[in-house]
Amino acid sequence: MASLPDPIPGLVGSDKEIYDDIVRRRAAKGVDHLGPYVPLLNYPELAKYIERLGYFYKYESTLPGHLYQFIVLEVARQSGVEFVWRDHIDAARKAGVPDDVIAAIKDGAETLEQPYQLVREIMNWAFRFKSIPQDLQDQAIAEFGVRGFIEIVTLCGFYTLVGMVNAGFDVPPPKGMDHT
Repeated sequence: MASLPDPIPGLVGSDKEIYDDIVRRRAAKGVDHLGPYVPLLNYPELAKYIERLGYFYKYESTLPGHLYQFIVLEVARQSGVEFVWRDHIDAARKAGVPDDVIAAIKDGAETLEQPYQLVREIMNWAFRFKSIPQDLQDQAIAEFGVRGFIEIVTLCGFYTLVGMVNAGFDVPPPKGMDHT
């Protein structure tokens, strides 16, 4: 196991303030677990910035919630990080990702309905670390705006980071999380 120690009981001063802020921000949105932030709190300043970026993507970005959740599930499937999939499956349904799209993601179906297929094509270029073709960029910008297009690409990187933290430090799913 590659888990790190739980640093929370020993946090003091500004490190404890960072922890309290993370807990407060997540609780205000109905999130009752810390997931990857437990191991990251071994480095509180870094945890603070990662959590803020995640909060921005989830609650303040321009992408609609169903596209955000689609991207998270697609990253989870491509990376094989079960925690991320299980942590987001209910949220994806609540955000409006259709069950047939969720099943297609899980099964690795080659084609999806729009706009999910367009987002997946962008993601596939991003994960290859290749320039996204101009016609695909133009289509994405027409559909999601420049900011939305940038969010799609950078959200791939963010959830790759989260997946690496969850897998690399053996972060257990919250109790009762048994969705597949």
